[in-house]
Amino acid sequence: MKYRCKYEYTKEHLARRHVWTCIGRHGAMHFHVSDMGEEFEKNHGQRYSGGLETHYREPPDYMADSCPSQDKCWLLNQPCWHDGTSLYASETLIPRWLIAPNDHDAVFRMLQMEYDNRFEPKADAA
Repeated sequence: MKYRCKYEYTKEHLARRHVWTCIGRHGAMHFHVSDMGEEFEKNHGQRYSGGLETHYREPPDYMADSCPSQDKCWLLNQPCWHDGTSLYASETLIPRWLIAPNDHDAVFRMLQMEYDNRFEPKADAA
C-alpha cells in the first residue's frame, strides 16, 4: 500500500469540518474544509473555507536551513516541515469537492495526485 488514507468529520459549534489525510513514505497531504452554513454565507458571502497542507518528513530545498515547523507533527508523529495554501484549496479543490461531497475516494485520489506532484515529480522529458 503506497498511501494510508483517512477521513474525519466533526460537527462543531459553528461549523461542520471535513478532514482528509494521505500519508506516504516522504510525508503527508492534509485537506480540510469547514462548512460554516447558509447563515454565515448570507452574512459573509462565503460558506466554505479550507486548506491544503503538506507535511514533509525531511525539509524540501526551500526549507533546508529551517528548523522543523513542529517537533512532533500531529499527522506524522515526528518532526515535520509544514507548508500550506488556502487560496488553492478555495479556488480549486473545494469546487471539485462540491461536485460530489460524499465521494471520499475521489478526494483521496485528488490528495494522492497532490502528494505525487510534491514528493515524486516526474522528470522532464528531454
